[in-house]
Amino acid sequence: MKKPSFPASIMVILIVITLLGISILHYGVAPQIPIVISTIIVACYGLTLGFKWKDLENAMAKGIFHGIPSILILCLIGILIGVWVLNGTVPTITYYGLHTLSPDFFLMSTLLICAIVSVFCGSSWSAMGTIGVSLMGVAYALGISPAMTAGAIVSGAIFGDKISPLSDTTNLASATAKVNIYEHIKHMLWTSIPSFIITLAVFTSIGVFLDRDHTNSNQIETIINVLNDEFMITPITLISPLLIIILAVKRMSPIPSLVIGLIAAILTTFYTVPNVAIGTIMATAHNGYVAETGVEAIDQLLSLGGLSSMLFGVSLILISLAFGGIIQQIGIAHSIIEGIQKMLKSRGNVITSTVFSCLGINLTVGEQYLSIILPGQLFESAYKKVKLHPKNLSRTLEDAGTIIHPMIPWGVTGAFIMTTLNIGMEYVPYVFISMITPVIAIIYGYTGIGLAPLQEEAQEIETAEDTIEATRNVM
Repeated sequence: MKKPSFPASIMVILIVITLLGISILHYGVAPQIPIVISTIIVACYGLTLGFKWKDLENAMAKGIFHGIPSILILCLIGILIGVWVLNGTVPTITYYGLHTLSPDFFLMSTLLICAIVSVFCGSSWSAMGTIGVSLMGVAYALGISPAMTAGAIVSGAIFGDKISPLSDTTNLASATAKVNIYEHIKHMLWTSIPSFIITLAVFTSIGVFLDRDHTNSNQIETIINVLNDEFMITPITLISPLLIIILAVKRMSPIPSLVIGLIAAILTTFYTVPNVAIGTIMATAHNGYVAETGVEAIDQLLSLGGLSSMLFGVSLILISLAFGGIIQQIGIAHSIIEGIQKMLKSRGNVITSTVFSCLGINLTVGEQYLSIILPGQLFESAYKKVKLHPKNLSRTLEDAGTIIHPMIPWGVTGAFIMTTLNIGMEYVPYVFISMITPVIAIIYGYTGIGLAPLQEEAQEIETAEDTIEATRNVM
């Protein structure tokens, strides 16, 4: 088997990105078929390098295997959302939200709420799948753009995930760069805080100046009255989402947390929906809730959830992970990053190359963890060569790998966002924090702002600590 060359790898990636861009942006098709075609193209290239079809097949299966937990989480959230509408959880949060959230500051409030929830539970998925779903409902009722609302939800959720010590990606980035987790988070504030403030200012400005002439107080009052008539509005319905958030804070794995939350939601249903049949609950869990209130805004708002509604996301994740498995097996991403390393001679170039490497892996593979691990491993020596502390590497991996990933519609998180929030790819232009953070990281790289140098003394200490740790492992 031959190793893919740098020029050939660049050519393959450009073909794939062009195909995805034309298909999705120009023709407006769903990502699945373009990714299938891309998989065929890359597989054919792999065969010309000497890979056997069995090797490529195993690589696809391996890629899918790593995504099984995400698929199970997605399925459970679909089931949970359907039950949440049936038992009144989503209507209750929507009801309270319409009473307390100002339309002018709704987007700003959404950003802050999702950021706080994500920080405490350490998971952007938990924040988006719980409070995010309900905030989308409030947005529909207030007549605020669902795309903008989804952008605010995602921006807040990934910011909180990024700076939370409970986050898996935060721990992964610090571990990959061999940096203390709290030192890593502290260093991230240089880029995270400015990008969050700018994002907050943008959403605040949009909310204040946004034209919402089609929404009036009479319509909102009608929605409130219908919600009160059709559902039992009570804090009891909030037990399930609060339980999930608490369990996430306690570091329980997502799947058992969701199962416990689902059980709580089902038990709550027997109280909030008198004489409800078990068959009705099971049907809603599978097909989702279908609202028939006679009020179009509410029927559109509350007809959601169910296992079947998640099949779009499941198919997208399966196909994307299979494609990513082949890319990784052939070594295309590895070849490109190795080729880029030869051109790295300044701090700015090192950080910029890290950003674009993380972006490239997210665009082609659609896998968040790989966009952190692979550049982290391959750029480690480059940072030492230009005398930059490893925490600059760990920060940049988050500034590009973690934070850009939700903007990729065919990525795992992108599929989760679209299916969970019931939104199309139109949310992407409003994830402002994901566009701002990498730019700030690059500016810092060339100006030297917020960069931690690698002192000779620190380098010697780190080397000694590594030697001691290695000796302990041997003993």
